[in-house]
Amino acid sequence: MRPSGSTDLEACPVSDDLLKRLLDATLNAVTDVGCQLPEQQRAALAVYCYRRSHFRRLGLSLASLCSQQALVMEAGHAGDLIYRQASSAGFMSEGDAANRTAKSGKPPVSLYVV
Repeated sequence: MRPSGSTDLEACPVSDDLLKRLLDATLNAVTDVGCQLPEQQRAALAVYCYRRSHFRRLGLSLASLCSQQALVMEAGHAGDLIYRQASSAGFMSEGDAANRTAKSGKPPVSLYVV
């Protein structure tokens, strides 16, 4: 399948205000804001953010809200890889993280490198 979007790597698919709100938000708020976008725009924004190393976590969070088909339509094979990374990264809400900490008494270990 040939990708239909993301030909302009520099153009952000959402307004600067919305991008700033997403960057300032926690991952729970990203889910709330991201779900308000149409899926194709959400996929375009996920790919846009993922392609920038300093926005990659936001991109994966948004990609976890997209279908595999939407990401593939947006970025072809790269969209499929982003979808797989977002799925395997296991993005969870802060409430889930708090529940895990409370059960074991220790915070979860992360291998995420900044």
